[in-house]
Amino acid sequence: MTLNSRYQKIFLLSLGFFLLLLLMAVFHENGILNAYQLEQEQHKIKTENENLRAKNEKIRMEIKGLKSDPYEIEKIAREKLHLVKPGDQVYHIVQMHKPLPLSP
Repeated sequence: MTLNSRYQKIFLLSLGFFLLLLLMAVFHENGILNAYQLEQEQHKIKTENENLRAKNEKIRMEIKGLKSDPYEIEKIAREKLHLVKPGDQVYHIVQMHKPLPLSP
């Protein structure tokens, strides 16, 4: 066996080992690819968390308004429950499916 072929075998074995390490670093369960996916998922969850916190704060403000402001209660009663005060006039606007013919 010549010295040159021996170095070739060592080089090929080293190259194979390096490629194996590279594949494991990228595709293993603790590899770079999985870490990137977990980072993306973490970013998504943080964004959802921030949105939920903002929504919770908005609901807290609504609750605070309902506890302390009678006009807020009246607003909800009118808009969501369709209640009216005595003496108020209610108008219902009905949209026609077919336009009325124009009279000459």
